[in-house]
Amino acid sequence: MSATVLPSSLIITDSNTPSLPLCSLLDLSKRQPAIIDDIIANERFGNIDSTISQRLKDLGFLPNTMIHIVAKGLFGKPPYAVQLSTGAQFSLRADELIKIRCRPITIG
Repeated sequence: MSATVLPSSLIITDSNTPSLPLCSLLDLSKRQPAIIDDIIANERFGNIDSTISQRLKDLGFLPNTMIHIVAKGLFGKPPYAVQLSTGAQFSLRADELIKIRCRPITIG
């Protein structure tokens, strides 16, 4: 069991809470906070999938890290600008967004 303190002072006491369903980062709305659960395989990357996964982890896309979408591309399509709880911002393509599994947080 792990505790994560969010900027809104909301505390998630268990990252495996059933009330927080898994989705890909591609499925989130703009400004919807979420907690990263895992980086999964995406067959579209072929032989370099593990390298892409490791690169995302090296950049800070780690389990229990809070993330949200800052901006979406033209007509709401990727690339998306995302921000980690560390303040780091990145622009990710659809195939990279699909690799990042997260748990959306509902505030309110």
